[in-house]
Amino acid sequence: MQELSVAAFGDALTHPITWFIVATTLVSGVVRGFSGFGGALIFIPVISAALGPKIAVPTFYLSDLGSATPYGVASVRKCNWFMVLPMLIGTWIAQPFGAMLLETMNPGLLRWGMAAMVFAMLALLLTGWRFRGEPKAWLTFLVGLFAGGLGGATGISGPPVIAYWLGGRTDAVTTRANIMVYYAFSSMAIDVIYFLKGIFTVQIVFYALMVWPCYAAGLAIGARLFGKASEQTFRRVAYALVAISAVISLPLFDGLIR
Repeated sequence: MQELSVAAFGDALTHPITWFIVATTLVSGVVRGFSGFGGALIFIPVISAALGPKIAVPTFYLSDLGSATPYGVASVRKCNWFMVLPMLIGTWIAQPFGAMLLETMNPGLLRWGMAAMVFAMLALLLTGWRFRGEPKAWLTFLVGLFAGGLGGATGISGPPVIAYWLGGRTDAVTTRANIMVYYAFSSMAIDVIYFLKGIFTVQIVFYALMVWPCYAAGLAIGARLFGKASEQTFRRVAYALVAISAVISLPLFDGLIR
């Protein structure tokens, strides 16, 4: 299915991988809706294994635009702009360079890089390691610069952002709002960059339209669970799903998906 043509779109709807993609999308949406992050950690590595990163990454961002972005925009009043803006500026500067890497790098190398980022994120979450210093505008900018490059190339910008923000003294509600707002505006920017570069092909638009309802439904379910379900239990399940996604997305296991 990696070289799916326009003429084969109808057949794609009945292909087993298509429904595997739909299921993955729903799960990633629930995780993102509950925690504010994690959707890309599940969606992008797994879908990259099925379709390749040059399809999976822009598909995720395009579907995210119409589903997760409104949640981030709704959190604007709850976030701390003195923390969010420097990171966004750094991210916006680096994203075009990341997009260039997505276009030019070997897909296999990109997938190994994605897997490395997911495992790094999982290690951060499981060990609890966080940046404990006092956030500074220049340091926040540098973290955004690094995250923007990673996000533009692999779609996974979480490790530096989460490690930096979750270690502070900011309350959980503000931190979650910061993360949601950051990802909303960084995602909108990368969508513009991908559009200008011609990365959004007909094939990608097709997949984005196909997964968008599932991702939106997952986000709604996750948002409803926030504050109601046991956060500890939910996070354990989410971490397990992220770990499973990272493992099965490795190029070594391509036979399991394709």
